[in-house]
Amino acid sequence: MLRSFILIFITLLAMPATAQEVYRFGNDAYMAGDNVTLTGDAVDDAFIAGNTVVVSAPIEGSAHAGGRSVSISGPVGNSLYAAGMNVNVSGGVGGDAHLMGDTVLVNDNVGGDLRAAAQRIEINGAVGDSALVAAENILLTGVIAGDASLAVDNISFGDAARIDGTLYLYSDDPNGIEIPESVVPEDRIERHNVDDFDASADGDGGATLDRSGSSWTAWLGGKITAILVLTAMVTLIAALAPTFLLALRLRTLETPARALWMGFLTISALAGSLFLFAMTGFGILLIPVSIVLAVLLGFAGYVVGTYILGVGVLGATNRPLPETLSERAIAALVGAVAITILAMIPFIGWIVTLAVAVTGAGALVIRWFAPGFYTEVR
Repeated sequence: MLRSFILIFITLLAMPATAQEVYRFGNDAYMAGDNVTLTGDAVDDAFIAGNTVVVSAPIEGSAHAGGRSVSISGPVGNSLYAAGMNVNVSGGVGGDAHLMGDTVLVNDNVGGDLRAAAQRIEINGAVGDSALVAAENILLTGVIAGDASLAVDNISFGDAARIDGTLYLYSDDPNGIEIPESVVPEDRIERHNVDDFDASADGDGGATLDRSGSSWTAWLGGKITAILVLTAMVTLIAALAPTFLLALRLRTLETPARALWMGFLTISALAGSLFLFAMTGFGILLIPVSIVLAVLLGFAGYVVGTYILGVGVLGATNRPLPETLSERAIAALVGAVAITILAMIPFIGWIVTLAVAVTGAGALVIRWFAPGFYTEVR
């Protein structure tokens, strides 16, 4: 009976809202619908999703907007997060601006950092700090007060365009891109092939991949540290809940395909619920819960899946299944090493890693909820 009520509740919650739905709480605005418009008095934070999103009201805090077409004409006091097919920012942003779309227009000033990804972007306002932009085509007519890291194929400049810091330029042909001296002198330009970009590298160096020997040592040290941390986490779980971990191991090794399928269904349901909640308007309040649950389940699945992988590798070498804590720790170490090596395989490494995490998540779901198909609901 309880399952039936839950199913009915989720079905009602997921019904699309074609009209604009508005929810106000603590001077924050939560809005969703087809054509969504926020006007009138200032709000603190805004969370908006729709097909067409228009924001003209002042936002004293941060703004979060997503849709096919997103227009922000009101001032944003703190940070702006916007994504859509077309994103137009014509109101000033006091903090950082994080933008993503096919076409992105920045027509007013950004007080902090600008981070954007697009097919085409125009930066017509001033940027108070640094700019990190990846786009096929960039038009810069404003002033960037800090450093600029640009991954681009074609770039053009207005008469008043200027970069006061260092320009880190990434392109397939970086030397073929002409940068006027009035924008930034050549001695403050670092040109790199696009393959040299590394988001995990030191931001003060423009996020450029360091190919020196010391970088290789740091990379190896990071891998070893990650392996040891993952091993310690699995060993801790084995020490605190040995029976639970044993049940997961036995069931998953017996039917790995079922665990993979259940993990896929569960994570897909959590991810898909974001769109359903957004369509209902008031359900947008539950979006953070879905995100947190999906992330936690994925991480827990990765840890459990690593241990199960280690046990499977030991079993393939005709080693007995681990029974003592030390044997479980060895299995955890083997799994951590195996998943690290598998993740480095070109093209398919990330797929294998994802499969291990999803299988581990499915093992947890099966253990906690014992779901079944073709069963009678009583």
